[in-house]
Amino acid sequence: MDYWLFLLICLVATFSPGPAMLLAIKNSASFGFWQSLRGIAGNIAAVMTLASLSAAGLGAIILASDLLFSLIKVIGGLYLIYLGVKAWKSRYTKPDTQTDSKSLGSGKKLFMEAYVVGMSNPKAIAFYTAVFPQFIDLNQAVLPQFCLLAGTFACCSFVGLSIYALATTSISQYLARDNINRIFHRLTGGIFIGFGLSLILVNKS
Repeated sequence: MDYWLFLLICLVATFSPGPAMLLAIKNSASFGFWQSLRGIAGNIAAVMTLASLSAAGLGAIILASDLLFSLIKVIGGLYLIYLGVKAWKSRYTKPDTQTDSKSLGSGKKLFMEAYVVGMSNPKAIAFYTAVFPQFIDLNQAVLPQFCLLAGTFACCSFVGLSIYALATTSISQYLARDNINRIFHRLTGGIFIGFGLSLILVNKS
């Protein structure tokens, strides 16, 4: 197993623009860095779930079924469009660092939003199904190798999304300005909608 090549692939995939990265930036700008970690945790949970599905062979089954693939990509695309419309209409609110019941509730919502975004991306299923087998040596125990690969990708995702979220927090004071706030939310909303449309229109091949 060429672990370092796999690590490089993970880093490229993690730092490439995508819905998870955009969601981490939006959450950090709207709720602060620490609350955005709840959303990042949701993405990591989706990463581990999809990796487990691929290891169990379900990823290949989904890719082989036109109906399942189409259903997943349409649901995922519509959800991204929904997030885009919501971001377009939203306004900046100063992050609240107090962990009251309201913030805990929003934290659960951030977790589930990120989890659904991660789980409803058929491209991610294709990535795990295509990439993971290339780095597993069938002559050795498969489970430890799978845990190493899945754990590596999860760690890369956490680090990459956290860096984006932290960088956004550092400029949050500028995002609080009305004109910049309006541009930011409309820009992120438009990108979410674009991601959603592209996911719906993507072909399986």
